Amino acid sequence: MNKPTLKARKKMSEAHKGLKHTEESKRKISEANRGKNHPLWGKHHSEKTRRKMRESRSGEGNAMFGKHHSEETKRKISEANKGKLHRWEGGKIINSGGYVLIWKPDHPFSNKQGYVYEHRLVMEKMLGRYLKPKEIPHHKNEICDDNRPDNLQLFSSNYK
Repeated sequence: MNKPTLKARKKMSEAHKGLKHTEESKRKISEANRGKNHPLWGKHHSEKTRRKMRESRSGEGNAMFGKHHSEETKRKISEANKGKLHRWEGGKIINSGGYVLIWKPDHPFSNKQGYVYEHRLVMEKMLGRYLKPKEIPHHKNEICDDNRPDNLQLFSSNYK
């Protein structure tokens, strides 16, 4: 069977504009879309597969390879990003050790960039006071980004 031409498809599209689905057709569409999850749901690609996907999308495999944005497009991108910080993600970052840092420039123990470890903030909220520099919150399950209050335990450092 031949596909409808572009012109015919446009006519069909125009003919259906403004029409509402009946309650029965809505129910049928809903039932048709129900069912099992995607076969990869909850699974992860292996490191080898991830490497292959990364390589296939780099260089000549990239959709933008050899192309350039027009001056108008560059101007639009520039306008859209005016006043935004390109690395700003809401003041939450993860350092190389896996610890979560929150941007709190007014905190008395924030670092030079204005960040404080999230586990320290959680412990401070639990205690109702700022932690002393020698007080160290410990992650009981040793997962650095698991900052639930029941997973944190406060220790006093012997470091001088």
